[in-house]
Amino acid sequence: KLIPIMDIFAGPGGVGEGFSSLLNDNGKRVFKIRLSIEKDTHAHQTLKLRSFFREFNIGQVPEDYYAFVRGEISIDELYNRYPQQSAAAELEACYGTLGEPDEGDANVLTNEEVDNKIQNALGGCINWILIGGPPCQAYSLVGRSRRQEKILDEAKDKRVGLYKEYLRIIAVHQPAIF
Repeated sequence: KLIPIMDIFAGPGGVGEGFSSLLNDNGKRVFKIRLSIEKDTHAHQTLKLRSFFREFNIGQVPEDYYAFVRGEISIDELYNRYPQQSAAAELEACYGTLGEPDEGDANVLTNEEVDNKIQNALGGCINWILIGGPPCQAYSLVGRSRRQEKILDEAKDKRVGLYKEYLRIIAVHQPAIF
């Protein structure tokens, strides 16, 4: 049975890809990303495409996927040809903002919405993994020097406090591993 993963602040999904690429001795995947949440539209598009890819068994990804990669068909054509896999990818890859939104943030998810998405994705499973990388720009020396700030201030940069969303999910949902 695949071990479920919830990935928040997923970016384009690099950490999740690492987990998804782990195979057991029989050449089968060990982990299944059940939910990824990301607020950047381009990163979300990548998440959805990679989720779509993983809907196929290893070695059975259709040639149409590679035709899309080569620019021979559009993403819409690809998804329309495989509606079941596309729908599953749409459920897994969630476009939304966690925490208090910055001005202009689209699709802000309430805690209740996030909790419902996690519960639905888990389907009652209690042994699962939470992964995620809250934005590090607020903490980096380069980011702080650009803003000419020496002290981290959540009032000036909401990213400073986004780790609290990760902690909230741990407290509410109690993943086996995070």
